[in-house]
Amino acid sequence: MGVDRSRSDKEELPTTAQNAGESIHVVICDDCPTIRYGLEQILDTAPDIEIVMNTSSYTEVLSKSGDLDIDVILVDIEDEKNTGLEYLNNFRQKVPDAKIMVFTDCEDHKQIIEVLELGIEGFQCKQEADANEIVNSIHTLHEGGKDLAPCVTEALLSQMKSEQLMTQAHLSVREQDVLDLIAEGKTNNDIADKLFISVRTVKFHVSSILAKLDVKNRTEAALWLL
Repeated sequence: MGVDRSRSDKEELPTTAQNAGESIHVVICDDCPTIRYGLEQILDTAPDIEIVMNTSSYTEVLSKSGDLDIDVILVDIEDEKNTGLEYLNNFRQKVPDAKIMVFTDCEDHKQIIEVLELGIEGFQCKQEADANEIVNSIHTLHEGGKDLAPCVTEALLSQMKSEQLMTQAHLSVREQDVLDLIAEGKTNNDIADKLFISVRTVKFHVSSILAKLDVKNRTEAALWLL
């Protein structure tokens, strides 16, 4: 259940920014109540930041966004149904003026790249960002800048290395897709479902990949990317 908080629900602090009507209105969206509580405590220390919604639901943000003044959406994209990226697109369409800061785990480089491709302004890691970094990041986004955690640079460098290696191996685009999924530990059936191709076609691509990389099995193919 989400909690909306209007300006009247929160004690006004006598700051120049608020008196000038320049408070930064932030939405917190994360399915973990502990994370939401922690973020609320952190942001409440910044006198020019006002939390207008604290919720676990993407859909609640979308349904109530028309009634709220939103400057920054602080959102996690980790969920069991893997719908986080889809909702980032929905936020872009429904609240085009709001800046988006993804606050999530940084273990999946592919997911980080997908987030960047959506034009997200901010990306912070739950394992690394401290209170000051979170507050400063929100200020940076609100002022029109971008703020990306070091893990984003690592993901970009990893992608560049992968693309270079795949080009050297003369892998086709489809073979690159299959190899990426092999590296994620996906089975042939998983890959077929993900790429909307038959298992027989997957097996053909796997055989071609092993031959081009001159490796003996899927494990060696996955290690080739490291």
